Amino acid sequence: MQFTHRKLWAASMAASVMPFSAHASLVENVYPNKRVTIVVGGSQGIGVDIISRHLAKELHRELRVDVIVENRPGATGNIAAEFVARSVPDGYTLFIASRPNVTYGALQEHPRYDMRRDLQSVGLVATAPTVIVAGRGSKITSTEELIARARANPNSVKCASTGVGSTGHLLCEELQQAAKMEVMHIPYNQIDQAFTHIIGGHVDMIFITLSAALPYIRSGAVQAIAISGNERSPTAPDIPTFQEKGLVNLHGDAWFGLVVAAGTPPKVVETLNLALNRVLAQPLLRDQLLDLGYVLPRQPNGVAALERLISEEAAHWTDLIAERGIVTVRH
Repeated sequence: MQFTHRKLWAASMAASVMPFSAHASLVENVYPNKRVTIVVGGSQGIGVDIISRHLAKELHRELRVDVIVENRPGATGNIAAEFVARSVPDGYTLFIASRPNVTYGALQEHPRYDMRRDLQSVGLVATAPTVIVAGRGSKITSTEELIARARANPNSVKCASTGVGSTGHLLCEELQQAAKMEVMHIPYNQIDQAFTHIIGGHVDMIFITLSAALPYIRSGAVQAIAISGNERSPTAPDIPTFQEKGLVNLHGDAWFGLVVAAGTPPKVVETLNLALNRVLAQPLLRDQLLDLGYVLPRQPNGVAALERLISEEAAHWTDLIAERGIVTVRH
């Protein structure tokens, strides 16, 4: 009996000094065998949370393990991104990345993580057109009126966003550059706050994803001015595109990508990518996401495609941030 215990002790000691490659191989061979967590960089009920919960439900069936959503709001999603970047690279902690995670490094004097170095792409989940909305009582009812008013009275138009460095803020800056006008940026901590002030007439406009704006548009609380994309959205065909209004250079579409901590074994990343694409191919989920205003990725939806998108986004927005002199934010 004593000999058996010694053998068990020796085996456990050998495992504790097992090289990383052997650990990675072990993870690859048994993945997944426990609960998977999707970390969301926002509060419950916002767009990225909704899409994550739809995804978690279907990944649970595909991976045959529990898949839960954990909300870690703050700093336009960068607190959650840093948490995942520092997590164990085993594929059990996932993150839905978006534009603010790419622009974070350009906005921070001393960034706490690097999107391309510390996080590994898995695949694109969805994109979403962005819409400019204004309150029903606003004097702004079209892109032409918006631009004319802002040019005639610089900083008289108030553009809301969910914070410095958010997609809404960056598009507000890009609009000023493209239309040669000046507006006043008003940051909010939460989208509900911003919409309350839009509806009440305290601010004039906001760039927001169609998926987030649809309930307000459908209820008649706000009016849509223009939408991103090469064509009008089938979900909201009455909204003219930015291009129709001459704003051809706006990078309006938001995007959401599944990522894990850098160093996650390649076979685990491959397993997650295959599961993601199988889930996105399911008619029920596709219909649910399309009805919410999302656009699903084209196939093949591989790791390289998301990596390429992230690199392109980083280059574009880093240049804009420098050109517009956007103030550094901290967390």
